[in-house]
Amino acid sequence: MMHAFPRTFSLAPRAERRPAPRARFVPLTPAAYLRLCREAAGLTRHALAARLAPRAHDLPQASDLLAVLETPGNVARRAATLERLRILPAFDPDVYRQLASEPPDRHPRVCRGCAASAGVTRDDAGPLRWASEHICTRCAGIEGEGDAA
Repeated sequence: MMHAFPRTFSLAPRAERRPAPRARFVPLTPAAYLRLCREAAGLTRHALAARLAPRAHDLPQASDLLAVLETPGNVARRAATLERLRILPAFDPDVYRQLASEPPDRHPRVCRGCAASAGVTRDDAGPLRWASEHICTRCAGIEGEGDAA
């Protein structure tokens, strides 16, 4: 024998499709900027340490320094350290200092693809142009368009 029960629940109304919220970029930190510059140059941390170390026995110290500088919350304190990091094509010590000392609304514009900024000369010698707030036209694949920096 089957029993029928009255419907005591209701189905949830269908949710309307809403557009996905626009991605918000987290402000770039000095540690993230250094890592971005290193990765844009195609270098591992060990490979960059090998270029920074003046002698082979200095390699562990250089590697440890990079590990510390790429850890969120840590900042290089010596100007000489920042000057040595200029061996990275996209690295700009002034951008690093601004990221370390200025509030996020005063941070310089840095491409999240290649780490290019207004203070860095690009290889192709063309002006740095922006496809969006955080991506240059070269990384977006639309070179020659966009707004100039």
